[in-house]
Formats: sequence, structure tokens, C-alpha cells
Amino acid sequence: MAQADAKSDPTLENLDIPLAAIIVADRWVGAFARQVATTGALTMLGVALITTFDVVVMRWLLNAPIPGSNEIFQTVFPVAIACVLASGLCDRSSLEIDLMSTVFSAYTIRWLRAVGATVFLIVIVLLAWGVYLQAMSAWNRGSTTMIMRWPLWPWYFAIAALFALCILAQLIVALRTTAELMRRWYVATALIFGGVGLVSWGVIAVFPMMQTVFLDNMLAFAIALVALLWVMILLYVPLAAALTACASMGILGLFGWSQAISIAGAETEGLLNSLDLSVLPFFLMMGGFAVQSGISRDIFALAQAICRPFRGGLALAAIGGSAGFGALTGSSVATVATIGSAAYPEMVARRYSPRLSAGAISAGGTLGQLLPPSTAAVIYAVLVEQSIGALYIALIVPALLTVLFYLGAIMVTVAISPSAAPRGSAWDAREIRTTAITSLPALFLFVLVFGGIFVGIFTATEAAGVGAVVAFSIMVMRGGLRGGGLWKVMAETTRSTSMIYFLIIGALITTFFFSSTGLSAALTKMVTELDAPSWAIVAILCFVYIMLGFVLDSIAIMMITATLSAGIVAAYGYDPVWWGVIMIVVVEIGVITPPFGLNLFMLKSVAPKLSLGQIYTGVVPFVVADILKLALLIAFPAIILWLPGFL
Repeated sequence: MAQADAKSDPTLENLDIPLAAIIVADRWVGAFARQVATTGALTMLGVALITTFDVVVMRWLLNAPIPGSNEIFQTVFPVAIACVLASGLCDRSSLEIDLMSTVFSAYTIRWLRAVGATVFLIVIVLLAWGVYLQAMSAWNRGSTTMIMRWPLWPWYFAIAALFALCILAQLIVALRTTAELMRRWYVATALIFGGVGLVSWGVIAVFPMMQTVFLDNMLAFAIALVALLWVMILLYVPLAAALTACASMGILGLFGWSQAISIAGAETEGLLNSLDLSVLPFFLMMGGFAVQSGISRDIFALAQAICRPFRGGLALAAIGGSAGFGALTGSSVATVATIGSAAYPEMVARRYSPRLSAGAISAGGTLGQLLPPSTAAVIYAVLVEQSIGALYIALIVPALLTVLFYLGAIMVTVAISPSAAPRGSAWDAREIRTTAITSLPALFLFVLVFGGIFVGIFTATEAAGVGAVVAFSIMVMRGGLRGGGLWKVMAETTRSTSMIYFLIIGALITTFFFSSTGLSAALTKMVTELDAPSWAIVAILCFVYIMLGFVLDSIAIMMITATLSAGIVAAYGYDPVWWGVIMIVVVEIGVITPPFGLNLFMLKSVAPKLSLGQIYTGVVPFVVADILKLALLIAFPAIILWLPGFL
């Protein structure tokens, strides 16, 4: 069959039959995994519909909530999440850090990525084994849900089977990545698979024999593995694989092989069952449906109509549009890409300064993570065990301050240099009325979801489910199903969900390892013994995070450092929710700070005619505004904490 497919596909005609078979298998497995993922995503949407019906109809109207509705999350929802994981692997949607492109040649990077894909395969085998043992444990114990008394083992075995599909998917990815390195594909495959396999076997064989040495030098062992983690990240190993591999090696060395497998399985199963983290796929769906229905265009049009009389009105509208769009998607990069593609051509047509245009769009993108539903906020809350709802509410005032400071930066810029933007024109009442009406669905969605959390109508999970259903309904009413709109949203949701869940699994195992070795406590003790004022420690941490924001996105930074830094600031008496907001703020400053801010390069891809020099100089006023805002938030923590105090 592989040979037949190779003959029918001109791209495979000149390949060896085994290599052609790998490519065909990649396509087949990818197609099957995407069908499974679509089933999982539709199941998630179904769970959101049930949640909405339970909250709106049964609880509000009839005062008779569905008995055991939470047990749907305990059974159906984890399986739905597991359904999307293999598809993400087939689509290569893993997060890796590209910092060495100027050091290594493109060919060397291809080899490093092939090694990284093979390491990821080993990691997924470990996770699948651990999940299978969890299923066997549920079978042996006869575990059931508390209210409906549903047995848990069938659901756990379904998850184990889906992780087996993940093994197959990543095996094909690793095989294809290695086989395409050189003409003699089998040589590269043997070298990489053999090398990674030999190193893995050596770790498994040697580490348990050195358990006494590791236990006597736990801190040194932990520091060495942290160093190894950074080396792996820099050498293009996917972040999820690097986190899981290093933490599992640490657990293996300290507690043995069985404990390493057990922890991997327990953390994976616990994460899939987490009610808190279920907000992520729901909010990803909500944002996808909102974009597909055209809400982002409506928000920018309304902002443009309101800002029309002011000099630099389009730049002001870019900030307002970014705030509205970010409040629905929770993504900085998506905000820059979407608002930038809409705003920049109009700015060029109206002869705005390239610097002002670049600065406003790049800075506006940071609002994607500063406003709920911020992905970084969810990850921080899960890792540090804080309330997602409280963190979302705490973000609102700092986000509004950010909008005001950015608007101020634009006004100061055009006041100093009037040629940077043309004069405004009179308000058009009809335009304002029309755009306001078309933007009502976006306003309703935001008020319903986050207003519901604030006044206590919804939990964060219920709000996310209701938001996904309402956004889906808006998309349907606006004809967003045409052109495969639903499947586009489902595909993007599955890719993002797969990437984030594998990342958090690795982060949770890493957190367990850090706690076991006492690294977190030792680092906290070392910092507190410096006898420095608390504000100085916070300032140093903020500086470090801004530097990290140059080269890493907020999700990666949260995964690697959240638990460590939260422990340090807690020792100085700071509120963890306050620090979560400060972390997000400083990381987002990093993504617009020259020379390596990620948002700057995203804008460059959206508007290739802009030079990096224009982007760098254009963003400076906004970075200054951010620094002033950060100083205000640090000096007056109540700015962040007063609104969550009403919860």
C-alpha cells in the first residue's frame, strides 16, 4: 500500500519505499488523530452545552440543578481532552524555544529537532505507562464517582488507549523527522533513535544505583537538572519534553523507577480531571468562535468610530480594539496579528507615522494576556494553587490602567510630533450607533462571562462553558458555519489544548521534583537571607522577567519559574494573586521591549514593510508607559487587590 501511494503521489515517487511508507503513515495517522480530536472537541462543546443548561435552566429557572453534573467533568471531559492530544502531536504543535538560530546552521537545527522529537517520544511512553497503571489501580480498587456511582476504570482505560495513540503519533513524527535528515534515511534514524535510546537506558540503569549519592546531595542534584533543562531547551527539545524528562530523571534518581512512573501517571490523570484547567479549552473555543463570527472587526470598527475626532485616532482605536479583542481571546500574539492586519493598512493609507503605527499595534497586543481570559493567568493559578476567578478579576484594573497609559503615550507622541498622525474628523453619530449595535454581542459576552464570575453567578469553569456556548450561538447566527468555520475553530482549539496540557503536565511533575528536593525552600531561604528590602527583591525579579520576556513567551516563563518566584515573594508577605498579576505585567513588558520582544517580530510578519528600526523606536513610549504603570502597581498593591476583595 505504501508503494502504491508513493506511485500515486508525485512527491513520493523518488523516495525509498520505507521512507515513503513513513510519510504515508504520517498522513494516515494524522488524519485519524484529527478525526478523534474533532470528536473530543465536539464533546467538550457538548459538555459546555450541558453546563449552560444546568446553570441557566435548571439552577436559575427551576432551582433544581442536575444531580452529579460535576461528575461529567470527572468522566467524560478528561476523555475528551485526551482525544485532542495525539492530533496536536501530529500537527507538530509543541512549544520550543528558538534562541540559537544565529549560532547553529539550519541543517544542525534540523538534527537537534529530530533529537527533540525522539526525546518527546520517550516522555510520552513514560506518561502513557503511568496513565495505564492509574487505570489498573482504578480497576483493582473498584473506584467510582461519589454521587452517581459510575465506575471510573472504563474512562481511565479510554484515556490510556488515547495515550497509546499519542505514542504512535509521536513515533511517526520522530521517524519522519529523522528520516528526512539525509538521503540514507536509515543512518540518521539509527543514529538518533539509537543514541537517545542508549542515553535513556543508561539513565534508567545508573540513576537508581546512585540513589544514596543523590539523596545526600539533593540540592546539587536539583541544580544540575535545572541546568540540564535549560541546555535541552536551548538545543530545541520541546519545552514539555524537557520539563518532563528532567523532572522524571530527578524523581528516578531520588525515589526509584516505580515512583517516577507513578508520579507521571498521577499528575497526568489529576490534570485531566482538573475542573480548574477545563476553563482553557472552553475559553479557547470562545475566542475562536468570536473571531470566526467577525466580532474582532466589530470591536475595532467601534473603537475607530469613537476615536475619530482625535489626532492619532486610528492608533487610539488600535489600543481600544486590542483591549476588546484580548478580552475575548486571551492571546497577545493573536491580538497583534488580528488587530495589526486590520489597523496597519488603514494607518498607512492615512499617512500615519510608521513608528506610531508599529508602537500602538505592538503594545496593544500585550492586552491579550492582561485581560481575562488570559492563558498565562490560568497556568499561574493552577501551578501556584490560586483561584482562577480571583486572578481574572485582579487583572481587570491593571488592564484598564494599561489602556489609559497607552492612550496617554499616543497623545503625548502626537503632541510632541503632530506630523506622526493626521488631524481627526468630526464624530459620525450614525457610524457610532451602527458600530455600537454590531458590537453588542461582544459586550454582552464579556459582561456575561466575567460579570458572572465577579457577582458569584458562575464559577470560572461554568463561566467558560457558558461563554463558549454563547460565542458559538453568535457565530451560528452570523453565518460563521459557512466555509468550514466550525472545523477551523475545532482544529485551532485542539492544537492549542494539546500543547498547553503537555506543557502543564511537565510543569506539575517539575514542581513535585522541586518540592521533593527542597530547591524551592532553599532558594527562598537564600533570597530572604540577603536581608534586602522587599521592594528591591520584587524589582530584581521584575527585571529578570522582563529579560526573559525578550526571548520566551509568557506561557513558557510561567511553566519554568512560577512556583519558584511565588515562593520567594510569599516569604516577603506579598499576596500570591498580586504577584501573579505582576508576573503577567512584567512578562508582557518583555514581549514589546527591543531588541528581542516577541510581539515586535509578530508585527514584522504582519507588516513586512516596517523596518525593525521603526518598530523599535515606535514602541519606546509604550515601554516607558509600562514601566511607570509597573512602578505604580508595585508601590500600591491595593490597585490590584481591591477588586478581588469583593469576591
